[in-house]
Amino acid sequence: MSGRRTLQVVAMLGGLLAWAAQFTVLYGVTSTACGRGWADTTLFGIGIVHITVVLATLSALAATAILLVASLDAYKRSIGSSLSVVDLFINRATVLISSFSLVVIVWHAVPAFILPACA
Repeated sequence: MSGRRTLQVVAMLGGLLAWAAQFTVLYGVTSTACGRGWADTTLFGIGIVHITVVLATLSALAATAILLVASLDAYKRSIGSSLSVVDLFINRATVLISSFSLVVIVWHAVPAFILPACA
């Protein structure tokens, strides 16, 4: 696989990678905080688990939104051009996967605010 194609595939899967990183951070911090008895620890009056959820979610949303905007721009530029079928597919797949990833990232963060940290 050429370097350009590798970059395209990584960008295509970037939203899912951001979600996976968010998932890992959320569960890693929550399980560590609950296991060590740190779940009630606060920072600036906010629980450490909730701060982690907010920071990890915002980071994942920002990275995925940047990928989505870039892929939408590339998709608009590709309309009417002579791109290969593979490039068009990767372009469209990047838009769809990034959009789906935004929903999944938010969907994953909501229960962390509804349920207690160590429920």
